[in-house]
Amino acid sequence: MTTPARKGDTRVVGTDDRPLGLAARIAVIAIVVPAPIVGLTSGYGVLAVVPYAAVGAFLAIRRPGNTIGWLLIALAWAFALTFVNVPATEAELVGGTVSASTMAIVILSSLAGNALTALFFMVTIVFPSGRLPTGRSGRLARLGLAALVASGVVAAVGPTITANVADSSSGVQIHNPLAILPESALWSFVGGLGLQLALSLAGVVSMVVRLRRARGVERAQLRWVVLALALIVIGLIVGTIGDAVFENGLNGLVWIPAEIAFILPPVAIGIAILRYRLYDIDRVISRTISWVIVSAVLATVFVLLVLAIQAALAQVTTSNTFSIALSTLVVAALFQPLRRRVQKRVDRRFNRARYDAERTLTAFAYRLRDEVDLDQLSAEILATVSEAVEPTTLSLWLRA
Repeated sequence: MTTPARKGDTRVVGTDDRPLGLAARIAVIAIVVPAPIVGLTSGYGVLAVVPYAAVGAFLAIRRPGNTIGWLLIALAWAFALTFVNVPATEAELVGGTVSASTMAIVILSSLAGNALTALFFMVTIVFPSGRLPTGRSGRLARLGLAALVASGVVAAVGPTITANVADSSSGVQIHNPLAILPESALWSFVGGLGLQLALSLAGVVSMVVRLRRARGVERAQLRWVVLALALIVIGLIVGTIGDAVFENGLNGLVWIPAEIAFILPPVAIGIAILRYRLYDIDRVISRTISWVIVSAVLATVFVLLVLAIQAALAQVTTSNTFSIALSTLVVAALFQPLRRRVQKRVDRRFNRARYDAERTLTAFAYRLRDEVDLDQLSAEILATVSEAVEPTTLSLWLRA
């Protein structure tokens, strides 16, 4: 028997939403647990695998009828295999002296890397219901998914594949044993990366479009995931600019924001599907924006102060210890006042509920500062409560 969906609710609760039994739960855990172990072979691999595996397993157990949980488990394995370090050196891989089992790991890692984009695209188009859309958008989604699968197949039989080894940060290009016509000039015109990037962007854009059209619970669910995707875009921009500005990208430090951001989608999806603190999204958005603004302003002030103090003291000392210490003290003194001002302005735009509540309480306190008439006091209290929370019934009892 199917329970009717509530107004604004896109999820239909039925027998497929019942949690899995004990045997099925053990099977899901048995599938998920090895993924972080495989990801341990690379530093970032395990950081990406754990949230996808944990949230995916939880959703698969609690909401087995929703494909989102199963897709997150597949993403966890794709991350684990994509970032796995091959047990061989660069010289052995290039020279072709590795064993068949090692080459099988290389091929599996390459296939997993191709699957990552398709799985991400799948999540963006089926979230939050877990089903492919219908109508024209559904046909376009299926066409895009088919194109991604075809792109992955083409990449799998290309002339070269990339292997991750511990002594190389960018991977090693080696001959693909599964290559079809590796000497053909056709491969110079065939490349799946552009198509994968374009379709990944299309999936994100489709989610943003659905967010603008959605209402109620679905809108709140989409906002969580769109926020996580926006942070990924910001992290990629920071990493790209950092690589261009700093030598060797500060040994990869500029990509830390992107690496952290890639961990956020499963957390956002878990909150959205389970609806845990679903409507706290405005608070999260306002806090995120305010901290980004405050961090950027304080970092700029710190750098400018260090440079200015060093220039002023150039004739006295060549050490920059004093300038750094003084700049740190100034930034520390600016932190709280700047944070309060920025938070207030950001709340005004992105967290109206909190801003309106504070404004209502401030106005109420100002009006009643010198009020002594109980009748007037009662009227003001009732009017303020009605404006703030809009209750269906309201009564006031004053004890003298």
